Amino acid sequence: MAQDDTEDPPGAVSLEVSQQPDVSADRGAEGGTRVCAVVTVTVGPAKPREEGPHVGSPRASLATPGAVPASAPPARAEVFLLDCSASMGYPRDKLWAAQDAAAEAVDALPDGTYFAIVAGRHTAELLYPPESAGPATLARADATTRQEARDAVGRLVPGGGTAIGSWLALTRELFGNGPGAAVRHALMLSDGRNEHERHQTLEAELVACAGLFTCDTRGIGEDWDPDELQMVSESLDGKADAVRDLDALPGEFLAVTAESAARRVTGLRLRITHRAGSAPLTVQQVHPTRRDLLAGGAAAGERCLEFRTPPWRNETREYLVCVAASRTPDEPVDRALWLADVKVVRDRDSGEGLQLPPARPLLVRWTRRHDLYSQYDPKVLHYAHHDALVRGLEEGRAAHRAGDPARARRAWGEAVRRAHAMGNQPMLQRLADVVRIIDAEHGEVEIRPDIRPLDINSAMVLRAHSTLLPPDKPPLEPS
Repeated sequence: MAQDDTEDPPGAVSLEVSQQPDVSADRGAEGGTRVCAVVTVTVGPAKPREEGPHVGSPRASLATPGAVPASAPPARAEVFLLDCSASMGYPRDKLWAAQDAAAEAVDALPDGTYFAIVAGRHTAELLYPPESAGPATLARADATTRQEARDAVGRLVPGGGTAIGSWLALTRELFGNGPGAAVRHALMLSDGRNEHERHQTLEAELVACAGLFTCDTRGIGEDWDPDELQMVSESLDGKADAVRDLDALPGEFLAVTAESAARRVTGLRLRITHRAGSAPLTVQQVHPTRRDLLAGGAAAGERCLEFRTPPWRNETREYLVCVAASRTPDEPVDRALWLADVKVVRDRDSGEGLQLPPARPLLVRWTRRHDLYSQYDPKVLHYAHHDALVRGLEEGRAAHRAGDPARARRAWGEAVRRAHAMGNQPMLQRLADVVRIIDAEHGEVEIRPDIRPLDINSAMVLRAHSTLLPPDKPPLEPS
């Protein structure tokens, strides 16, 4: 049964900048510093156009939505990458769960969706549509092709090794032979490590795939590598996660593909224009997942860089932007000065029906008042705490591997403390399978004696996922 499209079509974009502009005048004169802000971009349903002037202050988080009728959604293409290596047969329940999940996800594809299924081993096999003498191509979903795909999935048998780069290379070929203007998404399920190809081969393939399609990854079983799955998902603008309940896998596949189907807005880019003598030092997506964007910036004019974003549904994403700032001798103190602009722009060939908000400024205000420049913007601080949480997770894993339980307990306790302070309930739930939480507020924990590899992997793979700053939480303290 095809998925119902119940989400209102995107029709409005808003842009907010949250920052603390006060910076020490002495540090600015001594060689420069940086000014950081969290940029919030929200795509949502169409709203009536707002009239009248917009009033705000340098410290305020400002928003300006706009909307016009939405255009027709782009074509959609979906590829399922199923690990069929020999380890998927031990226990066989993993393969059965994968078969059930893929069959249900295919059954839910709307008519007209381009799709394919790749069986991944030490080489990639185009399971459906059947391979032919010509180039690998996508099928179009209808009652016949959905049934044929389900039958093909039902005939899968485990065997061979794991070479994820080859799976992605075939996926890239399939999408490259598909419709030019389409939202392309892949869902990869793996239970093992990339042991049958060189790491450099996978890295090179990820570079080749970047920007062509997005890819979500899921680890199943006990032996997959969270670092590898996260590398794939981060490189391809997706999310990595763990399959903790085989019976829930079909629902997980359906949820992921439904979310992909709702991504109708393409071609949005974040544009940063900065003043002379300055430059962006950090550009990161920090929500819903963390990924660095700075290296992918493209020049778009004098002192102007643009950063592509993957397709959008009705959702909010946040970005950390830090810009270099140096004070010249003639610049005044205690006056807000323009440092950079942040704007959302769209490719001309990405359709119409979406009115974009005006640019928002990043400001700097030189001051010698310690009570001002020692303050932190709450959103910037929130994501700094997330970075510390990740460090605690990684240090705990390293200590556990090294047989140092005392250090592992301290590190995982710090991760628990940070997750509690940030209101990051998904991470707390994962950590609760690794440690017994005695006092979350103070990070007091005990390591569980029966930790499984899956428990640690499940927490590690979630480290790139972040939460928004809870509106009801007291401000976090810097540390």
